[in-house]
Amino acid sequence: MIKINVSQTFSASLKLWIIFFLYVIVSAFAITHHELWGDEIHSWNIAKASGSILDLIDNTRYEGHPPVWYLMLWTISKFTHNLAYVQIIQLIIASSVVFIVVFYSPFPFITRILIPFGYYFLFEYGILSRNYAIGVLPAFCICYILQKEFKYKLLLYYALLFFMSNTHLVALLLAGSLHLYFLLLTFGQKKNINKLFPHILLGILVFLPALYFIFPPSDSGLTVGILMGKFDNQHLGIIAKTPLRVFIPVPAWWEYNFWNTQFLLTLQGKNSMLRLLTLFLSIGVLGIVWLVLKDSKKSLTLFVVNLTLTFIVAAIFPLTTQRYIGFIFIGFIAAYWLRCYEMPINRKNTWLINILLGIHVVAGVFIISKDIRLPFANSYRVNELINAVPLNEKIVTDYWCVNTISAFTDTAFYCIGLDSMPAFLQWKKEFNTRSPGVYLNSIKKLFEQEGLKKIYLISTYSRRTIFELDPQLEKVFQLKVIDKREGAIHKWGNLYLYEISRILER
Repeated sequence: MIKINVSQTFSASLKLWIIFFLYVIVSAFAITHHELWGDEIHSWNIAKASGSILDLIDNTRYEGHPPVWYLMLWTISKFTHNLAYVQIIQLIIASSVVFIVVFYSPFPFITRILIPFGYYFLFEYGILSRNYAIGVLPAFCICYILQKEFKYKLLLYYALLFFMSNTHLVALLLAGSLHLYFLLLTFGQKKNINKLFPHILLGILVFLPALYFIFPPSDSGLTVGILMGKFDNQHLGIIAKTPLRVFIPVPAWWEYNFWNTQFLLTLQGKNSMLRLLTLFLSIGVLGIVWLVLKDSKKSLTLFVVNLTLTFIVAAIFPLTTQRYIGFIFIGFIAAYWLRCYEMPINRKNTWLINILLGIHVVAGVFIISKDIRLPFANSYRVNELINAVPLNEKIVTDYWCVNTISAFTDTAFYCIGLDSMPAFLQWKKEFNTRSPGVYLNSIKKLFEQEGLKKIYLISTYSRRTIFELDPQLEKVFQLKVIDKREGAIHKWGNLYLYEISRILER
């Protein structure tokens, strides 16, 4: 007869509840101090500008993203235009992910404590209100149910797979890798390859809708042909160093705009020895992954397939940011989760994983502390600049500031370059921010059509950047800085107010 120590069970459960509530408290505090930035408010603008679900589907066709996150935002926008509710939804999703890890994963106690406070779970998929955590949630639910037996398991599995694949491209890649694990698991149990064909067909059918949304229309600026045309040796180098960025995501802490940096890659510069070291370290962390997963061929296959698919996609869609490549790490957690079901946990492997997770905790605590103390973006202060403009004067914006204006004023302003008043941006070929005369021609046209002597431009670009994009502009027009909001962590998260007038001929 097995004796259960009730006091020990209660004590362990209490500790887990403390860890979970600590995560919720830290995340809630951090998210209330996080200023929303371009990509976060871009999705929101599309959702609130769409009158119906059909409009929403049509408006998101240029995004390269499936619709689940947009549908959630669209639902919120029909009740309120308060952006705080977007962050509340994000907090609920992130907390749900951590709840599953803490209470339902097979990981050792220390591992379950470290994961929630790591870089990805605390920041990229915790604080940032984007369509990533909503992809992690069904992934971990699938991990939990795969080794369980209950009624309607297959129905729930395919529902989760469908939901997950329709959140993001990187979630689709992981969903495909998880389904491969499911096929290998099924074959191992049934020992009959014919039993796999229905599941292969169902998997294809489940993934088809997501593939439809990910490939945008031919007039998009994000088509495969356009993106592949930008691929070069630099992108190949980025791919080679990706494992280092994934598993050691410590940013260059001495940089003010440290987000999406990695301290070793920043230090290496043109130093050939450091560049060689970072390459070896990148290979080394993959070696650690192999050591941890090698005893489970199915789990190792899951990770390798997800990694390979991500690298293939990176050749088309340059995955240059941490939030994209972070799903390689999520794939590793999923693979380790399933490996723990198959065999006893090796103490040496546990130490290796906990060392990596400890590095993630350092990175997570660093970036959260910075985000709390410093503005991540100054977009929310756009109304302060608008109020600095004299009454009845013409206010305009430029392409990358449209999202800011629309999100925080609920008003559309005339956009330089587009010569229209968009409520949100669509990634079409019709506008190139680096085309000759991108500012000059549009401002000239506006002055002539409306007989203006001056206008006020709100931009995320500094005066120097605007003149770099359009060198001819300073020969015809004077840009006078009236007000500005600087100091954002995000490189393009600052705001500038310019008074633009013609340079008088002498």
